[in-house]
Amino acid sequence: MAPQPRARLAPRTPPPRRAGGAAPGAPPRWLVLLRHGLPALIVLAGIVSMCFGTATSLVGGSALVGAGLASWLVGWLYRIGVEGDRSREAEERARRYFDRNGRWPDS
Repeated sequence: MAPQPRARLAPRTPPPRRAGGAAPGAPPRWLVLLRHGLPALIVLAGIVSMCFGTATSLVGGSALVGAGLASWLVGWLYRIGVEGDRSREAEERARRYFDRNGRWPDS
């Protein structure tokens, strides 16, 4: 019995770019500023506050630095969790492809 020929896959074409010039998978600029810029501004405000040198400004500034770092960390942990969901969905699609075609997809 002769082996069955492999199915040819269409060549991949790059996805179209959005109006702002960013790739479709990239987050919009406002979201990047919200994710990284806002926590950085909060940390900077804390550092500026600590420069005044009084006991209350040191405590308040360190609280602002902690709040800025915590807000950045929460966003980072959320993105890691979402990425794990995406990879599980991709593996599930690959398993369904394997069940239909008998071979693992070529990414």
